[in-house]
Amino acid sequence: MSRATATWILAATLLAPSAALAQDEPARRPQGRAATGSLLLGELTLSLEDAIAMGIENNLNVEIERHQPYIAAEQADGAWGSYDPELFADLTYASNDTPSAFSIANPDATSALKERTIGGQSGLRGLVPKLGATYELNYSGNSLETDRGFQSLVPEYNTSVRLSASFPLMRDFLWSEPWFQVKSTRILSEEAYERFRQVLMDTVFTVQAGAITGTSTGIEAAYWNLVAAAEQLRVAEKSVETAEALLEQTQAQYEVGVVSRVEVVESEAGVAQREFDRITAENAYRRAQDVLIDLVLGPNLQATSRLEIRPSDSPDPIPYDVDADRATGLAFELRPELVIARREIERREIQQKFARNQRLPTLDLVGNYGYAGLSGKGVPVVSGTTVIPAPDISRRYSSADDDFFRDDGAKQWSAGAVLSFPLGNRRAVADANIAGLELRRARTQLRRAEQDVILEVRDAVRNLRTAQDGIEAAEARRRATEEQLRAERIRLENGESTPFDVLDREEDLVEAESQKIGALQVYRNSLAELDRAQGTILRNRNIVVDQARTLR
Repeated sequence: MSRATATWILAATLLAPSAALAQDEPARRPQGRAATGSLLLGELTLSLEDAIAMGIENNLNVEIERHQPYIAAEQADGAWGSYDPELFADLTYASNDTPSAFSIANPDATSALKERTIGGQSGLRGLVPKLGATYELNYSGNSLETDRGFQSLVPEYNTSVRLSASFPLMRDFLWSEPWFQVKSTRILSEEAYERFRQVLMDTVFTVQAGAITGTSTGIEAAYWNLVAAAEQLRVAEKSVETAEALLEQTQAQYEVGVVSRVEVVESEAGVAQREFDRITAENAYRRAQDVLIDLVLGPNLQATSRLEIRPSDSPDPIPYDVDADRATGLAFELRPELVIARREIERREIQQKFARNQRLPTLDLVGNYGYAGLSGKGVPVVSGTTVIPAPDISRRYSSADDDFFRDDGAKQWSAGAVLSFPLGNRRAVADANIAGLELRRARTQLRRAEQDVILEVRDAVRNLRTAQDGIEAAEARRRATEEQLRAERIRLENGESTPFDVLDREEDLVEAESQKIGALQVYRNSLAELDRAQGTILRNRNIVVDQARTLR
């Protein structure tokens, strides 16, 4: 069932019964969490597929888990942020007055040498994915004004453009910290998706002790539990009717002197006992209602709610191919627990590679290449009686860049290597050893999980086959006790039996019918258990994980 269909069913459940009963019910204001909705009143007919769809739509545990795949995906995307290029820039103004006795630089030795500088740089830098290399493209420039005696350009403009890079050859080559985070968070994102799929499977059906039902929990188990409780109540009500009819017959026989007063009392005791059983069955039915309503419409359930869910699906047996080998193969392929365990091994392998890389010495190739430029306002320089003419250089700042990238430009380059070797390096060695142990443990956990899955599949297959045989045995017993009751009634009519014997036979029939109801419930739960064990429970119930994980 689509999300839209589930929403319409929920809206009809909340609003239609309230409108129909508005004339009979005093106005009440819903309290607590459901204060924004109407009371749950009336009846709601649901198929199993609709109940599961509505449960997934409204289940708060599912809603909580819906966020984790999105969070993990954002973390995986954020890990790439380490490789986002960075634009940078800075600007500085400096004023320096320096005493100097150097007569050429400062003819007036009694005053301080003055320098005023405005400079800055800008550029782009970053990391190269996987390789671990760093790069930086830098443009810098400054303007210098000074009263130095031999300065022929005032102001003087200096510019440079430079590309520098560092390439690791050992530590951080292929396995740097940012690259490890990229690989690791990707796997964690895949694990989060599988964990959400596991939550969906558990929401539909999980085998564990339930706080209320004491049996399997989950929407499907609760649905079939309600079906069984309704059937048990029907049997109990029918038993009361049968006992009351027998009491009327016995009283009539007593009035004409056919039976004694003791047999009338036995009939009355039979009615009382079956009325008690009916009350118990009705309580179990109401409890089963609450369990399913909580799973399907939980956030809207209130203390004053009076909604009844009417299951439309029958627990009658359906053909199902039971093949243990095929079921195990499907489980190994589809079970989220095994997918998560394999992803964890992959993550631990990456962690081990990173940790081993960090034990290596640092050996980086470094280099840079660029150009330098110069311009300014030329001024003559006086040295003694000699006057040096002002240089023929433009005063514009932008002229300092004119020689960039030309053959006769002022090139600047360098190349080298940087080596560092930590003595001892105990932290890196310990981390590598821990990573190896974690990998061994993850592989063992996968083998343990696979063994658990095999046991679950074997148990589920055995339970399903037993349930199939149990239905046939229960039906055979029901038919036999029904025939015995019919024969005992004929004997009573002929005066060859007593009401006590008829009630005893009728009690056997009730027990046999209850056994048949229980066998059908066990069969349906066994089907779900096998689907859960082999990982096909979502697929077989038309649940699309990508649709279910959309935030509400």
